[in-house]
Amino acid sequence: MTKRQRTILIRGGAILLVLLFAVLLFHIGRQHTVLIDNNTVIRDGVELQALKLAEVRVGKKGEVLEMTPRIRDKVVVVGQRHTLKVVYTDAFWNEHVHELSFRIPLMQDMVLISLPALLENPEDVSFWLENFEGFAPTQDDQPEDEKIVFDELAGLDSF
Repeated sequence: MTKRQRTILIRGGAILLVLLFAVLLFHIGRQHTVLIDNNTVIRDGVELQALKLAEVRVGKKGEVLEMTPRIRDKVVVVGQRHTLKVVYTDAFWNEHVHELSFRIPLMQDMVLISLPALLENPEDVSFWLENFEGFAPTQDDQPEDEKIVFDELAGLDSF
């Protein structure tokens, strides 16, 4: 092996190593927004009532969110695999704890977790975890062109 071939081999290996490291960091450091929703929802024709009061924690060291009916809160997380802990009391004052892990798809920026759906069917992740896309106005939503007056003295013409 000549010196030139060895140099090309070392440079190619270094470039490959840097690319693999970049892909690894992209997977590990990808940031996602998780919306926790405690609204009454209808799934499969059944109305699922919102929880009266629940404490939710996303991640092992995440902050505890107190959720009441008709509340939506957000948590920013890093990575794809997370744990979710929900603590709530039922109508008979029995405390229930649900702790489970879930995975956020890599290219989804924002996901929504529905608490009533989660407690109804915790095994089916697609039942309670869904992609969330915010409202993006289209051309149809824009108001018609309004006449804009640029003259500061335009209203004084009638005097």
